[in-house]
Amino acid sequence: MSGTGGGGRGDAGAGTGAGGTKPESPGGRKPGGPVGFIAGNLSLPVLAARKVKEEGRFLAIAAIEGEASGELAALADRYTVLSLGELAPMAGFFLDAGVTDVCMAGGVSRENIIRNYRPDAEAVKLMEGLPSFQTDTILRAVAGWLEGRGLNLVSVTDLVPEILVRPGRLGAREPSGGLLEDLEFAFRIARELGRLDVGQTAVACDKIAVALEGADGTDATIRRGASLCSKPVAVAKVLKPSQDARLDLPVVGPPTIRLLAEVRAGGLVLDARGLILLDEEECVRLADGAGLSLLAWLDPPGGEKGPGHGRS
Repeated sequence: MSGTGGGGRGDAGAGTGAGGTKPESPGGRKPGGPVGFIAGNLSLPVLAARKVKEEGRFLAIAAIEGEASGELAALADRYTVLSLGELAPMAGFFLDAGVTDVCMAGGVSRENIIRNYRPDAEAVKLMEGLPSFQTDTILRAVAGWLEGRGLNLVSVTDLVPEILVRPGRLGAREPSGGLLEDLEFAFRIARELGRLDVGQTAVACDKIAVALEGADGTDATIRRGASLCSKPVAVAKVLKPSQDARLDLPVVGPPTIRLLAEVRAGGLVLDARGLILLDEEECVRLADGAGLSLLAWLDPPGGEKGPGHGRS
């Protein structure tokens, strides 16, 4: 993600299911005082911004052009809109607002990366020095650049820890033996995929990996996998083994559950080591209505650290 703004456009002032325990925030730090958001898409930036304002904290938001919700302008004490790649204006915006703790919240679509990436001189210089253009490599480089200018990156889960998925069976449906085996298989495959920093989602059927996430993203991966099977598929979404909790945590919410219902998937298992689940109550309602098994595991059943699934 990117953006800031001394010279940014639109710079302005503005005035679960039952049971289970949420894991601690993987960020491990609970910052106080003013905070800044680099805001992308989906509902997470709005949810986090509301929480920050409920706590009476000063909030500066640098919204990514074409991604961030218009609701954010009314929630921010300082607000600007920036294109991807505007690093110097982003740092200037936060520092001018007196903010040193900054959080990346929300995603950026691949379409926006392709169409609206407008790097300034700082971004060009940063990108030229990277060994690869994998997501983790870019985000870590941006984080280091920001920190070099006195801005401390914090995790959105430090601000809103309740959005972390809790380990257990989240919905009513217990997976059958065959589906459980496919979920275990998809979970292990997805972790290997994440280790390679290629993607974080795997779709399995009869213990065959029928779709692995790549540049097409999670939704396309689910559709592709479901189209290849005549029975309900198992889907797993995980964290990368080296996931930095401050950067690009995977997010699942009601739109994903609706898609799984649409393609008649059998089950979804999420990584309970720090994945974000938005609107858990609605996700569970949709999953139960579709007969979809919805689970979260710390490790797959039979792993060294125990099954991490099932709920009493």
